[in-house]
Amino acid sequence: MDNNDTKKETFSKIYHEKVEKIYRFVYLKVSTQAIAQDITSEAFTRYWEQLCKNKAIDNPSAFLYRTAHNLLVDHYRKRGRQPDSVDIEACFDIKDEKVNIEQGAILSESVGKVKDAMGQLRDEWRLAISLYYIDKAPINEVAEALEKSEAAARVIIHRALKELRKILEKNTKKDPTKKK
Repeated sequence: MDNNDTKKETFSKIYHEKVEKIYRFVYLKVSTQAIAQDITSEAFTRYWEQLCKNKAIDNPSAFLYRTAHNLLVDHYRKRGRQPDSVDIEACFDIKDEKVNIEQGAILSESVGKVKDAMGQLRDEWRLAISLYYIDKAPINEVAEALEKSEAAARVIIHRALKELRKILEKNTKKDPTKKK
């Protein structure tokens, strides 16, 4: 097998392993599927370009998350506004027939509150929580995506969760529909 075949095989393997996760990561931060598809495509294009230049990428997953994050920043910088809110449930194909309508409504309301609270976090904190808890990325990939050490990534995740809890508690206290 020659070098080009090896590159194609490597790219194909990483693409099939990561495309859904990278797409979901991006889609949670933009308002349309078309934009999410474009940014995801561009992230993988940049990965392919690095492979073609024979650049060593020790952690392709972290490279793709960091690239997607940077592309999102560029996208919103060009637009001059904060990320749109999106329907987080549309990103996950979760159907549980055991959940009744009332439980589904409660779950949907809770997801919406968490999504709103996440929108109030710093970009770096939101990225860390998304990678670690939503995408289930290992701490070393989170650290690489954040361009920090693993210890620093753990601290960022801890602080982000602490702040997220504060925001959720504050919002719950403000919510007039909340029973006392």
